[in-house]
Formats: sequence, C-alpha cells, structure tokens
Amino acid sequence: MTAELAARWAGTVVPSWLYRWLMPVGWIAALVVSIASDDGPCSVTDPRVCGPDRTFSLAMIACFASLILWWWQPGLAAIAGLVFLVVELRYDDVAGARTAWTVYAAACAFLLAWLSVSHHRQRALTAGLPRRPVMIPAAGPTGRTGRLIAAAVLVVVGAAALGVMNWQSQREEAHLRRAIEQTAVTGDYTDDGDLRLKLPDGSTSTVTAIDDYAPGTQVPVLVDPADRDWIRLQAELADYTPWYTVAGGAWALAILLVLRDLRRRRARPRRAWHAQALPVRIDPDASEIFAISSTDGRVLIGFVNLQLNDQEADERYFTAMTGLGDEEDAPAAVRQQWTHTLRRYRGDALLVGDLVEGSWPTILVRDIPLRPIAPLRGPRRTPWSAESVDRFDLGADDVISEPREAGERLVDPAREIPTLPWSVPLAPVAWWYRPALAAVLLAAPIAAVVLVIAIWGERVPGIGLIVGGGYLIRYLNEHIFYRVVASATELRVRAGWFDRVQPWQSVDSVEFSGDRVTVRSGGEWHVIGGLAPGQASQVAAVLEALRVRARHGLPTPQTRRRPTPFLVTEGLYLVVCVVLLSVVWLS
Repeated sequence: MTAELAARWAGTVVPSWLYRWLMPVGWIAALVVSIASDDGPCSVTDPRVCGPDRTFSLAMIACFASLILWWWQPGLAAIAGLVFLVVELRYDDVAGARTAWTVYAAACAFLLAWLSVSHHRQRALTAGLPRRPVMIPAAGPTGRTGRLIAAAVLVVVGAAALGVMNWQSQREEAHLRRAIEQTAVTGDYTDDGDLRLKLPDGSTSTVTAIDDYAPGTQVPVLVDPADRDWIRLQAELADYTPWYTVAGGAWALAILLVLRDLRRRRARPRRAWHAQALPVRIDPDASEIFAISSTDGRVLIGFVNLQLNDQEADERYFTAMTGLGDEEDAPAAVRQQWTHTLRRYRGDALLVGDLVEGSWPTILVRDIPLRPIAPLRGPRRTPWSAESVDRFDLGADDVISEPREAGERLVDPAREIPTLPWSVPLAPVAWWYRPALAAVLLAAPIAAVVLVIAIWGERVPGIGLIVGGGYLIRYLNEHIFYRVVASATELRVRAGWFDRVQPWQSVDSVEFSGDRVTVRSGGEWHVIGGLAPGQASQVAAVLEALRVRARHGLPTPQTRRRPTPFLVTEGLYLVVCVVLLSVVWLS
C-alpha cells in the first residue's frame, strides 16, 4: 500500500475526539437540561411522576448505553441515542428534555452516517489493490477468555439485581396492603434533607421527599399500623424500578462481550485457509499493540492488537515489549535479546482481511501469523494533535545481530588484580548521613510517643511519624552500609537486609554501562551502582578477571545470604517503637 493511498485512507477516518469527547459532553448537557426543565410537581393521580416507572427505567438502559459505548462502540452508541429519543418523544412531555435529546440524537444520526460513509470509502479504496495469495495456518484453541468470564459475572449481577428488586418490592407490597391513608401536615426539613411530617394523632415522622413542600402544607400519606416507622407520601411511593436499569445494562453488556468474543474466535479459525493479502508495514508500538503503516512506513494507517499463535513466543514478545518500554536498568545483553525479539515483528508484512476500522485482520510477518484479539482502529485525533507511532529504538532493520550466549566474554579482564579481599570503590557518603541516622533512631520514637500520642491523644499521626522515620532510616542505611567486596572465591554485595554472597563459578558474565556494572548469573542479573565516578570500566575489568580465574570446573556453590546492619538497625528501631507505643496505649 503506497503512502499516497494510505494518506487517502487515513483522510476517511472520523476524528475520534468527536465521539470520545464531544458526544459525551453533549450527553451530559442534554441530561442537565432535561433535569433542569422537569419542574412539574409530584402527583397523587399519576404516581409515576415521582414514583415507580418501569418504562423510564428500561429507557435509561439505552440512555446510559449511549454514553458508555462512545469509547468502545461509537456506532452502537449512536444507535442507542436514537432509540432513547424515540422513547423520550413517546413518553416524556417535558418540552426542554424533548428538545435537548432531539438535538443530541440529531448529532448521533449525523455521526452514525459519517461512520458508515467512512467505512464504505475505506473498503472502496482498498478493493482494487493488488494482493498476494497466502496460506494461513490453523489457529490454536482460544479457550476461556476474560470477556467470557466478565460476561458470566455480569449475567449473575443482573440476576442478583432483579432478585434484590423482587425482595424489596415484596416488602413494600406487604406494607401497602396494610397501609391506611391519612393527611399529614408538613414541617421544615432536617439537616439530612428529610421532610418532617405531623400526623393526625399528634406524632411526628420524617420522610425523604423529591418535591419541595412549603411548611403547613397538607399532604396525603400512607401509614402502616403494624410498623410505625414505615410512612410514604402518596405522591412519592418507593421506586425500586432502577434495578431494571442495572439488570438490563449488565445483561446488555454481557451480550456485547459475548459477541466480541465470538468475533475474535471467527477471526482465528482452527483450520488452515487460503486468502489474498495486502502488503503493509507493521511496527511494535510502545502501547503494546501494533501500528499498521504504508509499505514505506511514512503514513500511519491504524493500530491493531495482535497475538502470536505460539504461547511461548507471545510471552517472549510481551516480555521484550514491557522490558524495553519500561525504564528498567537491564544488562546490555538482555536488552539486546529483547531488541532482537521485537525486530522479528517489525517491517514488511501482509494484511489478510478488510482494511476497515472495526475489522479483525490477521497479519503475516516473515510467515509468522499474528492473530487479532481486538478490532483495527484508526489513529486517534484531537483538534491539536494526532496519534503517531511510538516506535522502539531497535536500530537499522538490516543489522540484526544475534544476542551473546551466556558465558561469552563482554569485558576484557584486568591484567593486575588489587589485594584481595578488595572493596569496590564507591561514591563518598555525605558526612551528615551517620549523625542523621543516629538522630532519627533516637528522635523518631520519642517524638511519636511524647509529642503526638501522649500530648495530642491521637494514634494515627504517631504511627505515620514512625513509618516516615522507618523510610528515612532505610534511605540512610542504603548509603551508609552499602558495600561491594570481591574476593578470590566470591562477590559479596551488601544491599538491603542481607548480604548476597555470589560464588564466581555461578557468574556467567560481567558487563558495564555508564556508571553501573552488571553481574549476570543464569537468567538473573544484579546491577552494582553507586560507584565512584569513572570507575565502572575498571571495576568491571577486575570482576571479570576474578570470574575467569575461578572457572576451574569444580561444582558450583549455592548463592548465600547473610544478615546486614540494615536488619539490625531497622529491627531495633521497630522493636523500640512497638514497646514504647504499647506502654503508652496500655497506661
């Protein structure tokens, strides 16, 4: 697909800010206008005005769907907005609400037509392009997915909502069967917003009211002689029909999830099949999806979430993407492996299926099938920016070097070895760190107990002060007691509560990058930081020399751990704080 044609295709994409931001704002505006316009009083002759109204609750399913689906299914959101308008015009006589939702539905109709035209133009642009015949291997079983599990949970939620509504309705009907009608006189409102009522027998009660009632107004009420706490305004009976909205919304969402899961399974047939493929370019994007571009990579077409059919390969790809995407200080050899993995899924590819927003295309790159787990979407836009490809820095495509094998020499060993055991030169520690550690160890428990708990009588601030002091002690410990000592047989790194004693026979490689040295052992690596400026290369050379000298073929000892002053100081601090707090709380 050429850059010119890809640019024409991208020009057909409906700007996402229209349905992801503008339409939800329009929905909120219509809701606010409809609420502000509904100033009619509650009515005894028509309790549905302020009481139970099943039709309204069912209509709210379409209303809320028109808001929620804009970010997920804009076409369905527009249809839901039109459906709600039909119900609104049929059952609502509030002029302001009818006008607001008519304007909103008109925008839904316009956007729905635009989306339809956009999809038609996208199909037309790619219909006549030359394609290549390819054979797609059979996909593996999909099994249970998160969508199906979520759909099952939503079905249960919907059933539970109806069960709660039925239970509440039965209780309410029992009260209504025993209720007698009386005339009460309204009073003022409580601090909680409830309306005070004075009953004919002289007693008073409160009830939650929707309408506004002036003091001294006579209102008909229902009172249950068997339960004096139960009272209802006859114009405002209890409304439990919103549970219809909860249940219907949960079931509608469950249906959409099942349909999405079925669409995914249809895009991953468990049989080999032949198809026509369109040449494109793909790039692993930092958002953990793939970017589809023109064959020269100049014009971005869209994004699609793809998954390798091989579970093990897919896990390696995910590890490489998250590793390179995060600011992780991984060794150069490991990062090289990650880079090599991502390069396999970058470059020229073949797209099998419709190149249309909402389609589920399969991608072939170097005969490796990438199956869709979500539909293709165009780049998202706002009036001031457009989504672009966040490419990883993988280097040139034509330079693909294999990662180094474990044990391959990455650093030249030093010709001269210092006197052993040798303390690795570290950056100097500020002079005030040790006095600060002693001050915190003494002052934090006393301040927490005396100043906070004993004087103010509050425990939470005291505990917070102790926790803050613990973090400060941890920070000071990491700088004061940090040591790296190398001997002829092992490397000892003191960082944290335990010394890590690493025998040289178990170390596969030593490398350095910037001011850090990395010691790799099997699938693990350990970064040595805090070195004196300019000493990283010399430290790496000495450690590599010790590693090489220790490769004598004897059995590899196990890595050991020993307690450090970290554990002593922090444990002593915790014990003192617990004892002092216990004495204060029990006194």
